[in-house]
Amino acid sequence: MAACGSAALVVSSPAAAAIYTYKQTNGDVLTIDSTTKSGSLKGAKIDVTFTGSDFGNFTGTANPTGAYKLDSLDGTRSVNGQQYTDNPSHQQIIKFLSKDRVNLWSWWGNPIVAGDYVTKIASYTPPTTGGTPVPAPGIFGLLGLALAGLGFARRRKAAPAQNKLAFA
Repeated sequence: MAACGSAALVVSSPAAAAIYTYKQTNGDVLTIDSTTKSGSLKGAKIDVTFTGSDFGNFTGTANPTGAYKLDSLDGTRSVNGQQYTDNPSHQQIIKFLSKDRVNLWSWWGNPIVAGDYVTKIASYTPPTTGGTPVPAPGIFGLLGLALAGLGFARRRKAAPAQNKLAFA
């Protein structure tokens, strides 16, 4: 029984979601979640969400580097007051460049009206220690196991008492 309880504790430990937040100098906010491999870039002239399997390797720092291919890019970008969606004929990538610049490397509109969307990082908010706690479904298994153990122990104690009454 103790082995089952120990196993349930291991299974029930919460997972960690690493969500990194970057505020840009123009007021945009870039978020990247390395657990779900997704993110968003939201601001006055852009409102997009994206996914990319490369984000599983994103470690997030105040000055990130590298390029991350996007599997999907959904949303709009405003160019001269007009809203445009991305043009999938071009591989979309988020590039972290020197001097804290972030480049959403894509084409916008069909026909193409605009290209890359470049911003600069103003501040970075690291995730809390070990990531953001996410409850794991195993905690419910641990609770169920504890309740079953209590019920079994109670039933076992009650059984001998009933037997004595039956013979008396």
